[in-house]
Amino acid sequence: MDNCDLERLSVSGLKLRPTFTPEVTVYSLSVGSSVNKVTVDVITSDCAASYKILFGDGSGVVQLKDGLNRVEIEVVAEDGTAKTYCVEVSRLSSKIAELSSLAVEGNIPLNPEFCTRIYEYSCTVPFHCSALTFLPKVPDEDIKVTTGGGDGSRPVPLNVGDTSVEISVCSADGSKSQSYTVLVTRELIPMAVTFTDGKQQLDYECPVSLTAFYRPVSINRSDPKHVFSRPYIEMLARRSKVDPLSGSPLIDDWKVDEPNIGGKMSAAPVKCFFAYRGCDAVMRLSELGSHCLDCPHKPTGDLDAKDVTETDWYKKYFASSSCLEIDIKHSLELRSWEKRLQATAGDSADKLCSLAQDQLRLYRRHLSKPDVLQYGDTHCPLQNLEQAAVHYASAIRLNSRDPRLHFQLGLVLEEQHYATEMFGLQRKPDRDRDELSDAKITARLDDILAVCKLHGYLGTPTVQNQLRALDKEYQQLKEQGQSSKADYVQTLYIWLSRKSGKDSGEAVQDEESSVHKALMKYQDAWALSPDSWEYNLHVGRLLLLRGRSREALQHLQSGLALRPLHPALRFFTGMALLSQEQKASSNAEKEAALFLQQGLERFIAQRCSKSWVEQDPSDPLSSISTQFLRGLLTLGQLQERNTLSGNAISAEQVYHTVAVLAAQSVSRCVCRGKAGRQLEWVLLDAQFALLQRLIQQGERQAPPDPERQSLVAKRCQSLTALIRLTSIAPCQELLDMQEKACQLAVATMPLDSHALCLLGLAQLAQFDNNPNSDRSKDVLSDARLSFQASIELEQKTQSGEPPEQLTKQKWWQDQQEAKNASKPSITKPAGAREPSDTIRADRGAKRGRGAPTHRRGVAAVTKAPVPTPPVSNRGGKVTRPPAKSTPAARGRAGAAAKPDRTPKPSIVTKPQLPDTKSIKDCSPDPVDTTEVVAPESAVGDIATASGPMNRRSHISRLGLARALSRAADTQDQAAQLYQEVIAMAPGVHDAYIELARLVEPSDPQAALEVYCRFPLRPSGEQSFDDAFIAGEVVRMLMALDQCDHPQLGPSLVAYGKVMGLSEFCPVVVEYFMQLHKTQLIHVLVFLSVAVFRFYRKIRRHLRSQVHDQAAEKRLRQDPRPTRGRSGPAGFLQVQMLVMRTLVTSDDCVYLSETL
Repeated sequence: MDNCDLERLSVSGLKLRPTFTPEVTVYSLSVGSSVNKVTVDVITSDCAASYKILFGDGSGVVQLKDGLNRVEIEVVAEDGTAKTYCVEVSRLSSKIAELSSLAVEGNIPLNPEFCTRIYEYSCTVPFHCSALTFLPKVPDEDIKVTTGGGDGSRPVPLNVGDTSVEISVCSADGSKSQSYTVLVTRELIPMAVTFTDGKQQLDYECPVSLTAFYRPVSINRSDPKHVFSRPYIEMLARRSKVDPLSGSPLIDDWKVDEPNIGGKMSAAPVKCFFAYRGCDAVMRLSELGSHCLDCPHKPTGDLDAKDVTETDWYKKYFASSSCLEIDIKHSLELRSWEKRLQATAGDSADKLCSLAQDQLRLYRRHLSKPDVLQYGDTHCPLQNLEQAAVHYASAIRLNSRDPRLHFQLGLVLEEQHYATEMFGLQRKPDRDRDELSDAKITARLDDILAVCKLHGYLGTPTVQNQLRALDKEYQQLKEQGQSSKADYVQTLYIWLSRKSGKDSGEAVQDEESSVHKALMKYQDAWALSPDSWEYNLHVGRLLLLRGRSREALQHLQSGLALRPLHPALRFFTGMALLSQEQKASSNAEKEAALFLQQGLERFIAQRCSKSWVEQDPSDPLSSISTQFLRGLLTLGQLQERNTLSGNAISAEQVYHTVAVLAAQSVSRCVCRGKAGRQLEWVLLDAQFALLQRLIQQGERQAPPDPERQSLVAKRCQSLTALIRLTSIAPCQELLDMQEKACQLAVATMPLDSHALCLLGLAQLAQFDNNPNSDRSKDVLSDARLSFQASIELEQKTQSGEPPEQLTKQKWWQDQQEAKNASKPSITKPAGAREPSDTIRADRGAKRGRGAPTHRRGVAAVTKAPVPTPPVSNRGGKVTRPPAKSTPAARGRAGAAAKPDRTPKPSIVTKPQLPDTKSIKDCSPDPVDTTEVVAPESAVGDIATASGPMNRRSHISRLGLARALSRAADTQDQAAQLYQEVIAMAPGVHDAYIELARLVEPSDPQAALEVYCRFPLRPSGEQSFDDAFIAGEVVRMLMALDQCDHPQLGPSLVAYGKVMGLSEFCPVVVEYFMQLHKTQLIHVLVFLSVAVFRFYRKIRRHLRSQVHDQAAEKRLRQDPRPTRGRSGPAGFLQVQMLVMRTLVTSDDCVYLSETL
């Protein structure tokens, strides 16, 4: 009687949402734009009940309109009870052009997740993925979809690097269209690429990695166009905002994507990486990754135990006995740092280990990608590592005889080293403490450089010369009775000595370092279980890193005897064999080379596998392990002598692979710590080794190959650029490397104006490093000749005879004599000494750059001061002011504040290193100066051929001006050249600063006029360089007592806005003291308005960025747009300083006016 349910409800056989049940009364469905009507089929549960369709004409055929059609069905039971069912039919408009979903085959995630109204996405695929299939879905089957210009179901071919895939959607009636764009990024190929065509090798080679471009970008307005791989140029731009190849400052929109280069390069033919194993296949670059994955010649990684069991050392120590007696004695003890870790209480060691594993999983999950530079304050992955260490240490307290617990704690401690040194992970208190430390370090470095200038060490001297200058200054101050200043200089000396003693090797030497603690725990585990191959491996490799090669070899051989097929044990055993005190025999060299190659091939086999995942940094054969890369360099040195024959990898391929891996790892380093500097050294060594091999191969060619000559010149320029921008601490060896690279470029292209300019900069840096050496006079003369030749060749073709200024230089004459005598050699800097193999090995061991003490082979490289890029960037690092004598620092106590004692004021030059460099210890021993010669007929061939046109540049003139300013009798010529540079390039800060310092001792007013000529940019666009010049204007106006000068007020404000009021207020107070009292009030009001306007501007900018709520919240808590204080707090700081000054001078009248 009262049954008003429906037994069935259907609409033209379409699927209802949800599925029909009598109890549910509301349903929905969608139909395409081509559906004009639907039929509603209804059957009641009670035959006595009736129904009515409340839509349209009430019939079962429902005419649809675009959009929502609400069809209601009223059911009335026999007793009058009613129920209404509703079906919402959505008819799509024929004008809709959108996707309902978008996916990528293989479950590759899109970033961001798909949303109909978001039209741009990105995704990352493995390097071996050469094509990708997209799975777009549309709400209306009549909507047309094309993917990459073709059928949506067909795979889209991918370029190497970035591929922009456009998915076009067209509405059913064709009136509207919409595009969705997916940027697909293939991961970097982990191997060096060799093009079949020499010109393509030259055109498509990245200056940093020396392999094919990856996601190429060019530098805007560079001429000729300078192209780099995106990760590497972004890394270099973070260090210094200059073009690495030209030294020109980067503009705001300096980065230009080059998809055309990527497309053409992807279609270029290349050789298989496994050509040395017999593969002669040639394929397109875009197909190289997929080919290497399935190449039949790819190393399988299978090893033969006979390679170990047939060795002399195995037969001697392990054939008849079970183990080798190891000399090292290690006692198991509880150390103080370990006691501090044992803070967690627990009933079970197993439970604590489980908690530690949970923390490690959280660490790996939260560890960001390399392009994320910092973490928020809420959580840092380093906390997970610290908690894991605490849990393992607490478990050891419960079960101290379990070797596995000691080993796991060692792994965690070593991981902490990579987390802090490579990824820059720090908790917020640590970051704040380090920022304060950076400020103190900057001040001390300023003072040390000032002392060095007083004693004739210009530029940025080596640490040895800095210590000598400090010692001389200390003795002079003691003789003069200035005990307080002498004590400060002594403090600087002690600080620098301690700082210089901690280089890359101290990571394992320093007892408080994570690596040293890890070694202690590995040794604890080994002491409890000496028959474990795993414990022997980790103890051996860290002892090898520490320079204890004999003990390391014992551990590694013991582990290898237990596990002869383990590739890492073989690799490090090979390194240890070459690191012994006694020279290795030829058989030992072959054995070591075989083990090293097997380790490299296992690494390659893992990388060329679909199952490969990102390596753990603590993996012994990881690409970010400097020790592993150094071992590969050793393999390259052995292969230069063809130690291995047959299907052995060539030295060039080894060096090329190292350059690729090192460049990738350096770009991943967020912070410039010890690990990053070690990796930079590996990259520089690999590049220099490749350059030497390229020249040696060219010597054997007749006639010379012009493309090879151009490649030599390009690689010389690339290596020089990397040396200029490196963060490695200064030392002589890097200077020598830079000079040799520039000499090679000039020897190959003697009529290239830019190459001669770079050579002049390298020669000038050699002079500045040690102006009192026996070689200084000759090297300064050569620098002037190089700059003069560069200027003379401007706007001339690179054809003809070498310029006269070049033929006068001693290194050129030596090279010509060597060529005439047919003695293939490597050009060495004039006056440089040839170190013995022992000295070279000792120098490498002291630095401890991840390599063992290797008694033979190419010398390990250390850093030397390099010339400043032609347009220096003192403001490259926003969080740190440039290391200059700004007005705020003029009153600092210590040697830096003392006047120059020389009879004639010396020309003060800026440090010849970028501001990001630090001063650390380096070896005083000279670099390996084996002579290198360009291809024999390079000069003669170029002299007869028409070459490109040399461009006119201010860089050579700036370099010549610097070289002339080093001598008193040529300073007038230097001043004229500085004026010429200013006329050619008005925005070059260095020209104004150096010219002003040159003329200031004799004519301060002229120096002031030089600074006032600088074209300051609007205040919102000013950099630290601009602020430095503004500060110099203020300083000189005060010194000249020109307080009414129109430049004083604006310069004060410009300086304060950039540097912050913490640097600004002392300058303001000094300025106020010299003002008339009525002027004081006006200036204070002027500054008040300026500061408040700047504060409101920042706040308005924040409100406009409402999407970044975290940044807005931070600024509300601390509204500081620069390093100093601005806004009301900064204004009050200025007011209080002025009032305090007025109170001190008993000027109560003007104090009340100020209040």
